[in-house]
Amino acid sequence: MNKSNIAIALTCFYPNWYRGKLRSIKHTDKVRGDLTLEFIKNAISLGCSVVAVDGKSAKSFRKTLLAISGIHLILRRSIKRSPAKRQAFKKASQIEGIKAIVATEPEKVSLLKTIGTITKPILQNKADIVIPMRSDELFAQTYPKYMYESETEGNQLYNEQLKANNVIKNAEEFDFFFGPRVFKNEPKILRLFMKKFKLKIVSKGIPFQFLDPEELSNASFFPLILALKKKLKVISVEIPFSYPKLQKENEEIGSREYFVEKRKNQRLGLLLELIHFLPFT
Repeated sequence: MNKSNIAIALTCFYPNWYRGKLRSIKHTDKVRGDLTLEFIKNAISLGCSVVAVDGKSAKSFRKTLLAISGIHLILRRSIKRSPAKRQAFKKASQIEGIKAIVATEPEKVSLLKTIGTITKPILQNKADIVIPMRSDELFAQTYPKYMYESETEGNQLYNEQLKANNVIKNAEEFDFFFGPRVFKNEPKILRLFMKKFKLKIVSKGIPFQFLDPEELSNASFFPLILALKKKLKVISVEIPFSYPKLQKENEEIGSREYFVEKRKNQRLGLLLELIHFLPFT
């Protein structure tokens, strides 16, 4: 497959990254930053265009990014993820010849093994948006156990809400909590991913940053709901994705308490944002 018509849109933020070998499994920025560099190099070697929107990462990381031939590097204007993703989407859409845009977290190196599988429906005009789905066996085997349980429950509740509101059929299931999304580089599709929504959410006990659509929902979740309601061709494609071993160790051993709390708050926040968003679509 010709991959020159595929652009991969990424966001980066690793202020504590450093060169050389990993000094401690607790160093999350080093673990993730190294995976990101591996991902970008591999993606470019496959022939894909790569747009990376970088925040205030360490100067050494920025220099290492700039040394990668062929990368489209943009300075990140906002610390929030959705605005940064919109920067990446806009640039990716402007690259000549791009027909499919893959939005993903840059640490997901294993995703590149299935880049042809997840973009094929777009390139063959059989889908407008593809939501990759993790095979359950590898999902359970390679992810931290708490993350597998949290995201499995999150997907179940998210799908149930959409079914209850007649957004998807009872037989449909999507892996919403798996980050990657693939969409056709057409103006009407791109506009869905460029929209910015503000919601009034009142909920005690959950930090506000986990209830802000500009973190995850606006660029990763709400576009899918809008596309489904507009009856666009949104499909699920199962892939054999494996979570990086070192990232699993970092999140299970190095910084377990932080990530357990983060996943719990993210799940609650995304579900609350969905409940508040559905009545207005």
